[in-house]
Amino acid sequence: MKKQLSILTFTLMYATFFAQVGINTSNPHISSALDVQSDNKGLIVPRLTSTAVTSLSGSASEGLIVFDKDQKKFLGWDGTKWQNLGFEGSAGGGSLLTGTIFTQSFETGDSVNYTTTGFAPSSFNFTSGSTVTGDAPASSSLFSDGTRGFGYSNNTSSGTNSYIEFNTIDASTYTSNITLSLDVAAFSIGSTGNGVENSDIVTIEVSTDGGANYNTKLTLTGGNSSTGSNTRWAFSGSGAGTNTYSASGITVASSSTATGSGITLTGAQAITKLSVTGIPNSSQLKVRIGVRNNAATELWVVDNVKLQAL
Repeated sequence: MKKQLSILTFTLMYATFFAQVGINTSNPHISSALDVQSDNKGLIVPRLTSTAVTSLSGSASEGLIVFDKDQKKFLGWDGTKWQNLGFEGSAGGGSLLTGTIFTQSFETGDSVNYTTTGFAPSSFNFTSGSTVTGDAPASSSLFSDGTRGFGYSNNTSSGTNSYIEFNTIDASTYTSNITLSLDVAAFSIGSTGNGVENSDIVTIEVSTDGGANYNTKLTLTGGNSSTGSNTRWAFSGSGAGTNTYSASGITVASSSTATGSGITLTGAQAITKLSVTGIPNSSQLKVRIGVRNNAATELWVVDNVKLQAL
């Protein structure tokens, strides 16, 4: 009989435990599943990096709460996106902001929110006007927006990346769904037979710690998906390359299968739009664009850089 009563008591306690839990109290509040009481201690929820928070988005359940230790913010998953639980917004609910964080079109009136760094920062120059008959492609604008672009040409075959590095942004009041996008084109200047190859690249790199560490999320290479070399294309092309921040970095190249050298790409085979989506809203967000080429007649031009929260 005593053994049976013990089993019954244990069963009732087990059922009660899963119905309501009180810590430092024998009388948890009737409205709570978990009631934690203390006069000198707090409750610690899981502490994740911004990268881990982004990775968790695909499996998060509505109501999940974490602490982003990079942003120093409590975040809650609303079933669709992360909400900043500490954001002091409007009385209508205080949702995180969407919209443009910054743009850079390299115009004379644009705020200079970047520096040039890396292997050969002096190899960057503003571009304007159009290519001429001795260039390829000829009669093509050296910008995509306004009247100026930002070009890079370096003739060192052993060169490494040079960078357009943008200032650190506190993006913590924006949604954790930020996109960096830009326009890009490649030209042969002073020659109709040159262009970019697989060793010539443009990268999009993201840092959530103020530039201490960068992750390369997207790399565009010259050349194409075949053995073609010395490729070039104007901003009028319609091809695009994109990746998400939560994914591993990827490399994209033209879908052209042309062989040989001196290939002018057009239409969807000319990749002129690059973007990385789903960038976290770090309080120390920093982005940069890397470029590399190895001949004085090769010219990368970037323009219309945008950082937007969606």
